[in-house]
Amino acid sequence: AIKKREKQQSPPPILQIIACRDIAFGEELSHSYVDLALHTQERQARLMETHGFVCECRRCTQGGCLIELPERREEWELWPLRKEFQAQETNGTTQTKLKCMKIDLDDAMTRCYRLSGTEQAHIIQQSHVLQEKANQSMVNGDALGELHHLHKATELYTTRGRGRTEWLSPFHSQLYSVRCSYLSALIANGQIHQAVEECEHVVSFLAVVFSHVQNHPLLGLQLYTLGDLYGAASTMGDGRDLPEEKKYSTKSTYAYTWAKKVMMVTHGANDPMVQTLDDNIANGVKP
Repeated sequence: AIKKREKQQSPPPILQIIACRDIAFGEELSHSYVDLALHTQERQARLMETHGFVCECRRCTQGGCLIELPERREEWELWPLRKEFQAQETNGTTQTKLKCMKIDLDDAMTRCYRLSGTEQAHIIQQSHVLQEKANQSMVNGDALGELHHLHKATELYTTRGRGRTEWLSPFHSQLYSVRCSYLSALIANGQIHQAVEECEHVVSFLAVVFSHVQNHPLLGLQLYTLGDLYGAASTMGDGRDLPEEKKYSTKSTYAYTWAKKVMMVTHGANDPMVQTLDDNIANGVKP
């Protein structure tokens, strides 16, 4: 005889909404239909095309999102990461004083110097072309070609400003797109030290563009990845450069600590990833 099994009814799915920051009484809550990492002009165009309205939220309003950055553009590179790590190193007591300014977030993402609109458009278009070539190389199994094209794409942005009179913002959204692709390719090919450098830039970008959110899950997850990469880099030596290995191990603890601060809000204390972060921090090198 065949025993019939009663079909069990699975519980209905539950959608849980978590606030990433404190909400004031009576404050309007909004949902982002598009990627917040994009420039306002591009987000507005996509919203009009797909939803047919002009958004007037804080992020879409000129001057609605002001961020603090060093006045000298040369200090913008990795600024959020350096600032947070220094605060952890000194327990928030002392920090290097840099003259900073308040700047509109969109301005920070697109600011350039001595580059015409045509020159900027050419750089962006060329980086798209190189990304496409990298994708084709990946499809063809050409790992070296993929890495080469993505490296050249980042150089379109990053070689400017080094002893030259023209530069582009390190927080440009297209540069972020290239860096994410490059980071994935580097990890896939086991190039950990170069992956550390790219992940540092990705984290710095996210910390800037999501600064008005305070605790964004994507920032927490990338910090988790950065901590793992620092940890991997700390074990790749032959034991003859202990200070360098300890530096990576300490940075791993800093990245995990920052990740936990974000993910305690976005994921919660009982999330397995947050519990793993607790273990990583406890087992890491203490600053």
